[in-house]
Order: sequence, then C-alpha cells, then structure tokens
Amino acid sequence: MMKKLLVALALFPMVATANELSVGTFELAGDSDLNFRSGSVDVKNGGSTDTTNYGLGATGLYYVTPNVGVGAALQYAYAKESAGGVDTSLSTLLIGPAVGVDFSVAPQFSLFGRGAVGYASSTQTQTAMADINPTGYGFSLAAGVKYFPVKAFSLDAGLGYDWVKLTKSPLEVTTSGFGVNLGVSVYFNAK
Repeated sequence: MMKKLLVALALFPMVATANELSVGTFELAGDSDLNFRSGSVDVKNGGSTDTTNYGLGATGLYYVTPNVGVGAALQYAYAKESAGGVDTSLSTLLIGPAVGVDFSVAPQFSLFGRGAVGYASSTQTQTAMADINPTGYGFSLAAGVKYFPVKAFSLDAGLGYDWVKLTKSPLEVTTSGFGVNLGVSVYFNAK
C-alpha cells in the first residue's frame, strides 16, 4: 500500500504539468453568480415580498510563475426587494487586485482558486426617497474546476464567497453570501 502511494506521488508532478499555465499567459475570466433568484414571500397578515438577486464578474490575471497569476477583478451585484408598493434596491461594484492559482489534475481539467480584495461602491434606492451612495471595501473568494476543450479556452464551475461592508451615515450595510459560479476563461499567449 505504501509503495503504491509513493509511486502515485512520484507521478503526480508529470500529471500536474500536463496542462500548466506558463509564465506570460494572460487569463481573462468572466463569471456569473448563480444566485439568480426571483420569488415571493408571503407575510402573515401583511403583503408579499418579491426578491431578485444576481451577480457578474470579470478577472484578468497575468501568470508570473507557472500556475500563479496576479491581476485585477471587477464584480457587480444587484439585489432588489419589493414589498407593499415600496421597492428597495442595492447595486454594488467591487474593484481591486486579484490573485489566482491553477493546478492541473488531468490533461483537460484543472482545479483553481481566486481571491480579490478592493474598494466597493454602491447605490441604494428606495421608492419616494433620495438615493444613498455608501462606499467601503470587500473581498471575494472562489474555488472550483476548469474544463479545457482547447488549450486557450476553459469552462469554469465553482463555489464562491463574497463579503462587502459599505457605510455612509446613517447607513451601514454589510452583505455576504455563498453562490455557485459558472464562467468561461480565455487564455492569451498560452503555450
């Protein structure tokens, strides 16, 4: 048993480099947060609440070492709630530096991880009230699997977590959540 484990560990580097992202490769990744919800909640002795949520993001990474990239991320999230004739919506934009890692596990598959931290800006609107524009900071993390049908293109699927804190007196908003992310990545200068 121990001998088989040692042989598998010795062969792992050969498998891991089969689909390696080389130095100088630029990855442009786009994804959507499958937190797309639209529904309604009935409140006892009250009205109903309709909610809508979605998120989109883009990340650009330049690989400075094999399978490790640095760059920038841009993410947009939107949430809307309607209850009793009052609509409240919150749209948030997060922009900042990002880092990503990629580990090949088979010729056409790799595992990835991405993280970003940065400045957040938001607009909160509510029926019959002035808009509020809080600002703050946040971060996002994602991990999953990539499928490479060709060397310069991958289909990405994973789980993500994001957290944002926004303030503008008297408003303080902290949001966080998990979601399923689906996306695509295009690779330039992939060798």
